[in-house]
Amino acid sequence: MKGVGAPLTVVVVTDPLCSWCWGMAPAVELVADRLAGVARFELLLGGVNVDSRLPVGDYGRRLLMRIWREVAETTGQRFGFRLPDPFVYNSVPACLAVAAVRATSGRAPFGYLHRIQQALFEEGLDVNDPDWLAGTAADLGFDAAAVRAALHDRAALDRLQAEFAGARVYGTQALPNVLTERAGRRSLLAGGYADADMLETLIRGRLDPEPG
Repeated sequence: MKGVGAPLTVVVVTDPLCSWCWGMAPAVELVADRLAGVARFELLLGGVNVDSRLPVGDYGRRLLMRIWREVAETTGQRFGFRLPDPFVYNSVPACLAVAAVRATSGRAPFGYLHRIQQALFEEGLDVNDPDWLAGTAADLGFDAAAVRAALHDRAALDRLQAEFAGARVYGTQALPNVLTERAGRRSLLAGGYADADMLETLIRGRLDPEPG
């Protein structure tokens, strides 16, 4: 393995309902593939509108569409520009599902996370629907029963809220962000959207130099 020190972990601070995170999803996948073997990628859930209880109204929908157009123009990512109706824009259910898949699979489920994002931002589906979350987990080879259980588990919610709080320690109120971790110590690498080339350059700057 490249490097002479402790292995480098790249922590992507993200959320299923974060449009800029969806915009950056292809870059994360590409760079994770490019750096396979020299850096390990993990995810940290940041939470979006976690106290929201009411469906998105007309003004909120117009605001979201403006944001989505900006993300699409900046990143080139695809959007369908429609929301399910009604839809409570609160990422807790989707985050609980992602956390359950991560816990039961033992790895960062970027594929599941990005499928949730695609379903919302491109297809306009209700990604907080328990049946959809569980069924999609099953489709991708994960434990659907664990997802269903997590959606009604107070301990799982407490752990998730602690994760949200932990994400904010690194100045990650705005998403996405990228951290690096080595020997148990995390530091902020990139705040906000970064394309694949920039992200790879930043990460390589944190890798140990080749011996010689």
